[in-house]
Amino acid sequence: MNNLDKINLFLDDRNNTTMVLPKVSAEVVIFYQLLILEVLKSKNFLCKKIENYKNINELIAPSLFEEKSAYIIDIGMTKSIIEDLSGVQDKSQKFFIFVNYSSYKKNSLHSVQLNAYDYKKDMTSFIQQDQNFQSLTNKSKNDFLNISYDNPHLFFSELQKSKVNTLSFDQLKDYDNDTILSIRKEIFKYKNEFSIKMLPKLYGLFKREVKIKKFNF
Repeated sequence: MNNLDKINLFLDDRNNTTMVLPKVSAEVVIFYQLLILEVLKSKNFLCKKIENYKNINELIAPSLFEEKSAYIIDIGMTKSIIEDLSGVQDKSQKFFIFVNYSSYKKNSLHSVQLNAYDYKKDMTSFIQQDQNFQSLTNKSKNDFLNISYDNPHLFFSELQKSKVNTLSFDQLKDYDNDTILSIRKEIFKYKNEFSIKMLPKLYGLFKREVKIKKFNF
């Protein structure tokens, strides 16, 4: 079972209210927070991000409309939060807690856990469910995944770009061998084959030309 499945099962679970994730890196934390938000939206959960947890009573407010609520909590150390949240009566409320690795290990028996070190596998699992992404060429898929593995915090923004233009993630690559002449040739080529879809590509070429000029003059 992949982590995406675990999140979905956790949201339907009426016995557990907390899921704990290790803070692998700032970039990986951002990826999982956005991934959780995507799943929450698909299941019509309201979501609130908490950065300064003090006590359970301050955190939870009763809903007048019986809405399902979820909370993303980034605290480093768990302290007493797991114990506090275990007493929540409304099991439809869900809490995703990002903690340091030592706290993650200490709470292995007290809450549902998600291994954030598997973020590359979870990226693959997520895009396999995206029909628009599956229509891209194999090269575009591989380029996108390679960039995402190195920049997990950019996964969702680059995924949206890829749906608009399959060439969009070329803009994140390094172009050490660029020259003004080579870029001008590319610009000329795309101008002759102009279409709306080529606009992002042309914009990227103009940016690369400006960058080269900046370092050569």
